[in-house]
Amino acid sequence: MKITTDVKKQHTVPRFLLDKFGFGKKGKKRRLYTFDKKSSRRFQQSVFDATTRNTFYNIENHPERASLEPILGIYETEAAPLIKRIIETNSIGWLSEVDRFKIATFIAVQRSRSYGEFLRIEHVVGALTGKLAAIGSTREQIEEELGSEGSSERKNLFLELILDQRETVAHLMAKSWVLYETSTHDPFFISDNPVTLYNEVDMGFLGNLGVALKGIQIHLPLSSSLTLALTCPSISEAAINGKRQVKALIAIASPLLQQLNNPLGLIELGNAYESGNPIKQSANNVRFLNSLQVSFSEQYVFCEKDNFALAEEMIGDNKAYKSGLRMQIS
Repeated sequence: MKITTDVKKQHTVPRFLLDKFGFGKKGKKRRLYTFDKKSSRRFQQSVFDATTRNTFYNIENHPERASLEPILGIYETEAAPLIKRIIETNSIGWLSEVDRFKIATFIAVQRSRSYGEFLRIEHVVGALTGKLAAIGSTREQIEEELGSEGSSERKNLFLELILDQRETVAHLMAKSWVLYETSTHDPFFISDNPVTLYNEVDMGFLGNLGVALKGIQIHLPLSSSLTLALTCPSISEAAINGKRQVKALIAIASPLLQQLNNPLGLIELGNAYESGNPIKQSANNVRFLNSLQVSFSEQYVFCEKDNFALAEEMIGDNKAYKSGLRMQIS
């Protein structure tokens, strides 16, 4: 295939996905409400302009000006009609294994291709550089292995990692998939780094956000009203078992239902995992999912409504939210 491109303005989040969070006309005139975390500024922009960076996926110093842009386009082309159908049918119950593989690949690549991920790699390599210098490595030795800050070697390392997603895709395929739904008056956010991770299991200093770890929950907003969650199988097993227990109590010991917290919710969540139909999210759950978009985003958060009070509140409470997540190297 041709791996060169004349496209200079390259999206780090595909237009077809951003479109689902916009308003107004279709095409280049479709708009997004945008919140800039660094400046706390709100503004409108076109979907065509959002999350673009010039020649971001072009391989540095390549003699034939090769680029990942055409390859990324393949993943987008395979996932886009599936995501469109999920939105139209309001269900993931119809997805085949091949369909899931295409979407899992798209999610894995999307997680690795963002500008925030590039900056995180720069941060980690920079921290390692400092550690190596502290134990006596020379600048020349370090740059030979890791490249210098802002170098083509580091950029090309980032591009190489984007395509190395086989292991991540396998982990995503092993997850339990469920669809979350919200109402039109309380829409989901999306950001410039839309794949978010959350884990309630405390694993101490080692961290708990690995895609293979027990308890992990991975989210990708698909539209203003739908978010796809890929969760640890232990979560779906607990939900389905909870549903069965509630049904058993209804049949043989209904007074004991008073001891359960939200038995109807247990049934609905179990049904959502088993059927593929969405489970309605409370206002608090929508707020939580949107807070993940704010915290994971590098700079920009998008919505179909000009309602970014949550982002302003989070930044007001903690200035660290003005940028994306950074790994601590000790």
